[in-house]
Formats: sequence, C-alpha cells, structure tokens
Amino acid sequence: MSKSLPKRFVPYRQRHWESFAEAVLLSEMSAITEWLDLCLLDAHAEILFENYIFVEGVWPERVLRILCDKAVAGVRVYITLDALGSGSFPSRWVTELRAAGAHLHWYHRLQLKGLEKRLRRSHRRVVVVDGQWAAVGGFAISDVWIGGAPGMVPYREMLFACRGNLAEQSRQIFFRHRPEALPSLGAIAFSQPDARWWGQGRFLEGTPPGSLAVRRRLLAAIRAARSSVWIATPYFNPDPIILRAIYRAVQRGVDVRLLLAGRITDHPLLRFGIQAYYQKLMRRGVHVYEYEGAFLHAKYLLVDGSWASIGSANFDFLSLWFNHELNLELRAPLAALLLRTLFLREFAQAREIDPEPWRRRPRWRRIIEWFWAQLDRWVQAHALGQRRY
Repeated sequence: MSKSLPKRFVPYRQRHWESFAEAVLLSEMSAITEWLDLCLLDAHAEILFENYIFVEGVWPERVLRILCDKAVAGVRVYITLDALGSGSFPSRWVTELRAAGAHLHWYHRLQLKGLEKRLRRSHRRVVVVDGQWAAVGGFAISDVWIGGAPGMVPYREMLFACRGNLAEQSRQIFFRHRPEALPSLGAIAFSQPDARWWGQGRFLEGTPPGSLAVRRRLLAAIRAARSSVWIATPYFNPDPIILRAIYRAVQRGVDVRLLLAGRITDHPLLRFGIQAYYQKLMRRGVHVYEYEGAFLHAKYLLVDGSWASIGSANFDFLSLWFNHELNLELRAPLAALLLRTLFLREFAQAREIDPEPWRRRPRWRRIIEWFWAQLDRWVQAHALGQRRY
C-alpha cells in the first residue's frame, strides 16, 4: 500500500494514527444486527451507545433489553440519542433505562428560533464496548432498516468495527456530548496490533461550528487523488468547493464515481434535488450510478484504492457543515481491498446513468429538479450566512 496519499493532505490538527489488529466490515443489515447484539451481550464493564435514530420496534426493543440487563448486572451503560432523530423513543423505555441504572442523555433539544440551531443535530453512530471494540457506520436502531420500508427489502448499510487503541479515541469522542467526565476503565490488555494485515486508522470528528474535520479531510482526499475517487452516499448535496474539487479531479484523469440511492429511497422528493446535479456531473466526466434493489444508506469513500473513510457523514452540506458526525479514516490495505471489492459488487448491481437518455428526460422532471435545486441554494445560503466556504 502506498502511504504517500495522506502526506499530500492539507495539514491540520488531528489525532494520531493508531494500528489495529482486528476489524469487521459488514454491509448486510442481518449481519450488522447480529454483530451488534453479540457485542453488547459480551460487555463486562462499559457500553457507550450513541445513535441518531432509536425508535420503537422488535429489534430496538431487543437492544433495549440487552442495555437494561447489562445495566442491572453492573455494567456502566451510557446512551446518547439525538432529540430530533429519536423523538419517538418511547417514554416508558426512558423510565426502564433509568430504573435499570443506565445513563440516558438527549443531544440538543429542539430550538424554536434560529435555522442554524434547528439544523445542528448529532448524526453520529458509535458503539464502544469495554474500551476494546469500537464500531461506526450509518446504521440506525429501527426495524425499518431490517424490515425493508420503503423498498420491502433490508437497507444497504455499513458497519466498520475494530479492536485496539482506536476504542480509547472513540471513548474520548463519545463523552464530548455528555455531561459526565470521561471515566477510567483501568488497565485493559490488547492483542498486539499487526499493521501488516490491517493497517492504521483514526477518527474524524465533525463538530460544527468548532471543527469541520470531516469536510476538510474529505476535501483534502479528493484534491490529493491521483487515480480514483469512489463515493457511496444516499444523499449528494455538497457545497460548491467540494463540487469544484470533484471536477478538477476528473480533469487530472481521476476516475470519479458516485454510488447513490436509486428509486428506493426514504425521501422521493429529495431525490429530484439530487438528480439536478446529474447532467453537470456527467458533462464533466463523473460516472453516476443509482443502486437498484434496496435503499442504499451506507456512507463510505475510497481514494486511490488505499485511503478510505467510513462513518455517519453523508456527502451533503448538512453533514459537512452542521451535523455532528463521526467517520473513521483508514490507511489499511485489507480494509481498502474489502471496500474496493464491495464497490465493484455494488456498481454491478447499480444502474449507471447514461448521459444521452438523461438529456432527453421529460420536461416535468426538469421542472421539479429545477425547483429543488433553487430550494437547495436558498437553504444553503441562509443556513451558512456570511461564513466562507
């Protein structure tokens, strides 16, 4: 694996790279739910659990029971939920968790005034168990993810988990959203990391307005790319600087591909706004794919086949400018190989948009796309205000 790519990135303050010995990369919701359940059941000392969406359902109740049982058994259980995304979290579950001794914290109660304050959410997904395993991704604790709505099949998702010193980084990040101080876990024995097999990683913590680390790192990766930039995201709505970096990458001869949600999506109208970008993207040489057969909700990126980013951040201005997000960037040969294989499989199951038929799409579609594009520009302009891109 070439290690020259990260050295070309725009410098900024960030955590040290950490080697890790074990990792898990999952894209099927059935495997993700099973892994999460087993990991939580195996906890002996501490569970840190944060998600944007945790709502009533069969699997969510199973997760809740595990958390309550672990808290009763003496495991320290800390849960952080976004007040908007998990707004329908049952009140009786709140009572049960607190009665069991779990520590539940709501992030950012809704504000009545100020567009920016209403937009700022904690969109992070992170699970840390016993300070040893840390998992990130785009998964939510909802039966919709495994039951199939709106497409009647499970979502295409992503979970990446690793064991080692990265778990301590994730513990520090988790407690930034908490009223408690970071508790000590004492001495924990780890297996010696073998970077020959996996490699190194570090967390990217987007905490606007203080830190835009996720956006800066993704932008730097695109600007540094020499051969390929492959992006998987359900929502594509970047700011002009990101778009310009993508176009310039194509001009340098970089193979730029976007893997986006297709007909099966949780926001059908929003899809028109995303499609408003297609014609300009394809005219500049970007290959656009729409995933078929399921709702693509995973968020991951692979640059030059050697640098990767996986986590909660979408490729839209809300994630990159407003939401609190958590991604894991990787310089890991095996993880990069697995992601490349996954991308190739997903491209094969997706529909590549053909520029010629797309130019002949019905006029009514163009009108709807234009309307959403104008609304998008208005929201970005009013949300960002006087801040420079």
